[in-house]
Amino acid sequence: MDELKKLWVLALPIIVAQVGTFSMGLVDTLLVGPMGREALSALGLGNTLFFAVLIFGIGMMMSLDTWVSQAFGAGRYADCSRGLVQGLWLALLVTPLLIAVMTALPHLLLAFNYPAEMVDLALQYMGPLRWGVLPMLCFATYRSFMTAMGVTRPLLFAVALANIANVVLDLWFIHGGLGVDPLGVTGVAWATVVCRTFFLLPPLVLVVHFRADFKRLPKPNWRPDPRLLKSLAALGIPIGLTYVAEVGCFSTAGVLMGALGPLPLAAHGVALNLAALFFMVALGLGAAAAVRVGQNLGAGNHEGVVRAGWTALGSAVTYGSLSALVIMLFREELVAMYRVEPEIFKLATQFMVIAAVFQLADSAQATGVGVLRGLGDTRWPLRIILVGYGGIAIPIGVIGAFVLDDDPRWIWVGLAVGLAVVAVLLTARFKRQVRRLRAGELRGVVDQMASSTGTISPFEQGG
Repeated sequence: MDELKKLWVLALPIIVAQVGTFSMGLVDTLLVGPMGREALSALGLGNTLFFAVLIFGIGMMMSLDTWVSQAFGAGRYADCSRGLVQGLWLALLVTPLLIAVMTALPHLLLAFNYPAEMVDLALQYMGPLRWGVLPMLCFATYRSFMTAMGVTRPLLFAVALANIANVVLDLWFIHGGLGVDPLGVTGVAWATVVCRTFFLLPPLVLVVHFRADFKRLPKPNWRPDPRLLKSLAALGIPIGLTYVAEVGCFSTAGVLMGALGPLPLAAHGVALNLAALFFMVALGLGAAAAVRVGQNLGAGNHEGVVRAGWTALGSAVTYGSLSALVIMLFREELVAMYRVEPEIFKLATQFMVIAAVFQLADSAQATGVGVLRGLGDTRWPLRIILVGYGGIAIPIGVIGAFVLDDDPRWIWVGLAVGLAVVAVLLTARFKRQVRRLRAGELRGVVDQMASSTGTISPFEQGG
């Protein structure tokens, strides 16, 4: 019970912050809606392209979940400081690459005969967003650093402040006033950049540099450390690719729905938006699980690692079961919030039945990825997700919806089966890592670097 309490005390602020961040995008969509179909298309396509790339960078910053939590658990506070500084250097180094990919993606769509007018609108929207890449990665760095040390409540203040600012700035920049010309949907992009840069990031920076919790940390050397940068990148690249694979799977599902017609695509969008809201809890739980496992591993408390991992996975199954029940009981009321036409409403509620089924697996896989991240095991989750999504989920959807019949529900069935396979394999991977831990074959990434005279790859513990 003690571990369960520690897990949820850590997880709840993270979950609220995740939901708060998600709500900013929801507000953007609601305010742009009255501007018409073209504005919504620009917002939707622009955000899809932007966040499909940004999620890779955010995943890379999550390498601090592993490094800092293990260093903190071991009492190596200087290594915690080093992790933060090198994480910021990593954010700075990866930013130009992400911006280059974001710039190229819309032009790639043109090469595949995507409507030029839609690409042009998306480019106008994405133009300002590029200025927000570095602040968003820095925010992700500070967020991972703080949560890895168990300090999460300041996240609530930062997200609340950013949400208030987002509504005000959206309305101001969209409609103009006080010396600002009406910017339309481009104003939403500028509001996003301003919020991330001046309302989301600064509170965390101030907390880290002035709060008593961090006074024990030695002042870091601000120069880049190639060895630690390489170690963080080796941990973070698979995490980033894992999130890209997840986004890619659901984006592919959207493309397949579009091939079946506008009705399935619209219903898919509604159901997926609702499923994503429930997923925020599992995502926050996974982040807390990574910290609890990493701190125990750093402290050399092997039984604590096992207890933290299974407690997190058990909590995920419990939450997944409860959320499935809520969706089954209230799916019509949830879909009705979107005020869609009857045909879309009917199909979306059918999708939500399947979404209820895969809530259990989705919660378990999100938490399983976090548990393994706490151990520094980031390559195997990527492999498992590639198999589950690319080898199972998408083929089932394609065969069912395009070969057997034209029922779009097959695409959601494929997602459910793929997620279930991923959840089972991730759990099996954790069981194997527990055996290696008890046999003395598994070491923390901080220990590896400290005991090595050469460059260390955290993949040594990937088995």
